[in-house]
Amino acid sequence: MKQQLRSFLMVLSFLVGGIFHSQICDYGWLLPFGITVMLTITFLGLDTAQLRLRWMHLWVLLALQLVWVLAWGAARLMGNPVLAEAVYYCGAAPIASAAPIIVHLLRGNVGFITTAMVLSQIVFAVLTPFVLPFIVSSDNLSYAQLVQMVAQQIGIVLGVPAVVATVLRLLYPPCKQWSARLKDVSLGIWNFNLVVVSAIGTHRILQMDYSYWDMLPMALGALVVCAVGFISGYRLGYPSLKRECSQALGQKNTILTLYIAGQSYATPLAYIGPVFYVFCHNMANAIQLSLAAREQRRRASK
Repeated sequence: MKQQLRSFLMVLSFLVGGIFHSQICDYGWLLPFGITVMLTITFLGLDTAQLRLRWMHLWVLLALQLVWVLAWGAARLMGNPVLAEAVYYCGAAPIASAAPIIVHLLRGNVGFITTAMVLSQIVFAVLTPFVLPFIVSSDNLSYAQLVQMVAQQIGIVLGVPAVVATVLRLLYPPCKQWSARLKDVSLGIWNFNLVVVSAIGTHRILQMDYSYWDMLPMALGALVVCAVGFISGYRLGYPSLKRECSQALGQKNTILTLYIAGQSYATPLAYIGPVFYVFCHNMANAIQLSLAAREQRRRASK
């Protein structure tokens, strides 16, 4: 039921943000605060006893980077730098905090995906300030300036939640229970963030007067990256960790990359990539959950 509500709110959020974009896009300054609060709630509830590094985690981290590198390289070879930027945002995003929830519903190894999620956040925070300036093209900013700007933004939305959650857990250990109690609050913030990113994206695209044919390659690129992520993750983790690895490579923190893609140094058209990816990975989740439910019913009938 919660997953169905989440899917409904996702569609509603994009509709509201798209329709009222001129009024809502002015609230874009609230986006990093929303992301920070969401991640703080997630980090508060982390069960550190479950965080056990396995060799498969290293393969997952390598595959996460390989997917976006291959997608970016293919788009560059096609002579489409904007598409390359779009698929970078889709592929380079860290694992979403919703992935452990989906894996739990799939009756998978929650500890494995939780560890992978934390590691992906760390890798993303370390690599992005140095990689992103190579991806985007800005005539007004040097490489060093872009590195500093991106590092500051990543530090706020990823570093601050980690520090705040760690300090709270040390000073008041019972706060670990807050994460479960604040799930609905986190869902509400997630919904608000989607409204804002939808409004910002719609406003920027309308200002640039892009056509549907301009946006189509970005949407198709997001679809391909999403499909490759889920399918290659399934193959990588087969047979014992197929669902966990599939979620790790396909379920992305798109709110985070939408925040980055909405900055002044990013290409407005590339924003379509991660926007469409939100629909793609939620559709993949719905398919996985449906297949898992059908398998459970079949086993129960035997």
